[in-house]
Amino acid sequence: MNKEFKKARKLKGYGSFDNIKNDFSKIEKTVTLKDGLKVKPTVITSLKEYVEFVSKLDTSYKNPIFYRGQGNANYLINPTVLRCASKDEKNIIDAFYRRFSKEIDSCNTDMERLVFMQHFGLMTRALDITESPLAALYFACSPMKKFCKNRTEEMSHWGEIILFKETEEDIDNLKPVHSSTVSIISSTAYMDEKFSLWQLGMQWKKDNNYRREERYIRLKDIIRRSLIVRVPQNNPRIKNQQGAFIVVNSNKVSSINHDPSQSKKLTEFILENEDDVTFDTLEKENAHWKRFFSKLDTWKLDFEKITPYSGDNEIKIFDTDPFDLRKLYYKENDIQQVALIPPICKQNIINELAKFNITEDFIYPDMDNVSNEINTNYTRENSK
Repeated sequence: MNKEFKKARKLKGYGSFDNIKNDFSKIEKTVTLKDGLKVKPTVITSLKEYVEFVSKLDTSYKNPIFYRGQGNANYLINPTVLRCASKDEKNIIDAFYRRFSKEIDSCNTDMERLVFMQHFGLMTRALDITESPLAALYFACSPMKKFCKNRTEEMSHWGEIILFKETEEDIDNLKPVHSSTVSIISSTAYMDEKFSLWQLGMQWKKDNNYRREERYIRLKDIIRRSLIVRVPQNNPRIKNQQGAFIVVNSNKVSSINHDPSQSKKLTEFILENEDDVTFDTLEKENAHWKRFFSKLDTWKLDFEKITPYSGDNEIKIFDTDPFDLRKLYYKENDIQQVALIPPICKQNIINELAKFNITEDFIYPDMDNVSNEINTNYTRENSK
């Protein structure tokens, strides 16, 4: 059992079952994780089975299910920049900005800028999701030629489709791109590895025309938060994919007035408190924290970006559910539902999807992808 599978099994309840070929009954059982999350995988071997699976889901126009297809079930749900380079997030954005400042400056908000950069393949803190179950199935089965380094190796893994949906109580959490909370999370991307509440507030104010004060930012939005964001369908790729995003935050308090001794305790207090904890409430209303925050300037409350799932975090929630994503999982009878695709079934499903024009040049309708798809199809036809 490889290291990646062990981690996936521990945190997700499943992974790439390389030793299971045909008897999928061992997989399609409800698994209860140590923290109480129950997971029920369904193995999909054909497009017909997938349509039957989707047709039974509880979805609606007002409160839809969102899907994320991944070609490797061992992958944890972690945005690329936080998986590969969380400490260099701002440096990556700055490097891209230096090359394409005019195009990025045409975007209106930090979230729009992240979507623009993600569109062109830059690592960001946004997770691609879709309202199209067929697009998600394609992502789970087919490594993109544009990004694929080793197709044979990538096709050898089990694919997965993770489902997300807001609860009826939290349906208002489906956020538009200009939401204030979305702005807080996306503005964090533009912070250095260590940053103050005041620095984040200044970045956040740009998206709000300087109408708000950083002392009223909900601190849990900085510490641990994930939101489904519906973005304008203003480019062919997002339109064809019916694309949306989950934008995430995961940070810890590093010091109060340059003193780190209470940072872990404050981080835990923010995580555990269900109320909207802000700098202002800590300063005025909380008996314990008043003495730390009275007459304290917001630039003296410092945060630090953490590396999710690293195993090195002092507060272990950042190694199991760092973004509070599990609250978004689609569940039936309080059991998370996921779809898994065996490697031996991937190519057949790709062929079935092609009959309905779900191909790479549809998913990525850029000129180079369309050209590549045309070349591939005619080369294949002429070689018969």
